[in-house]
Amino acid sequence: MPKKVRYEELLPHEMGEIVNEKPIAYLPFGTLEWHGLHLALGNDAVKAHEICLRIAEKAGGVVVPATYWAIGGMPHPWTTRFDASLIERLFYAIFEQTAHVGFKVAIAVTGHYGIEQFCMLKKAACEFMHKSSLVIAPMPEYEVAYEKGYRGDHAAKWETSILWALRPELVDMSRLSKNLEEPLEGVGGEDPRVHASKQLGEEVVNHMVERLSELALRLLNRTSPLDRSRLIRTLSIQNEILGKLVDKSREERMAVIRTEGYERFVNDLWKGKYVEAMKEGEAILSRISKTIT
Repeated sequence: MPKKVRYEELLPHEMGEIVNEKPIAYLPFGTLEWHGLHLALGNDAVKAHEICLRIAEKAGGVVVPATYWAIGGMPHPWTTRFDASLIERLFYAIFEQTAHVGFKVAIAVTGHYGIEQFCMLKKAACEFMHKSSLVIAPMPEYEVAYEKGYRGDHAAKWETSILWALRPELVDMSRLSKNLEEPLEGVGGEDPRVHASKQLGEEVVNHMVERLSELALRLLNRTSPLDRSRLIRTLSIQNEILGKLVDKSREERMAVIRTEGYERFVNDLWKGKYVEAMKEGEAILSRISKTIT
């Protein structure tokens, strides 16, 4: 049987044993939002939670219940939307309570990745780390899966494949028209009718679990005070980059975050190559200042 890792299911002595051995908290974030006719409305938080469960089973630690309240959302039925400042305060408060109950590391994974959402998550993480000893890794899950070609989509090839692998009962492909000329409502990315598969989902999920397990253990066991300060600085640089893109068009955003340089910057960040990442991030900021006004 899989070991117990869900915060809400642990008895006090079980929680104490885990926190003494592996004081890592996994914080899944998502939303309630239209994801086509074929995916569950809670897709984003469900996938983040399921990924976190698999990481905790592999690396140790505790998975906190998913947070479904988020910034932004599709202009479709059954979508909830909250004010950005409110959600930023919520993120900060969650980090506060994570440290309060005794965790040393938090892996904060958002499956809902509008730029406003993960920008605020990273901003709240930086601000709290400046005032505490908690080490936080805040990210949309695809930031550790560039090697697999996964860069985020909406209810398309990747999200469909991932939920299909994690929770197949929440995917109903029969709801989608078999006429490939017919556009799909509220789907952004490669057509899931053509490109999605459970096998692809399993492959990318296994890759993310491996990368995030390594990250969690490295942050717990090999983060010196200097490393921690460099992590905060690198995340702050990423926030500066994202902050300059929040009010820009999708094309202007993609011209930055879908480049080889930006992906190398993020890869170096999550591999702990902070000095290299800081240099790359500063170069990206310089280029943005010259090209985006």
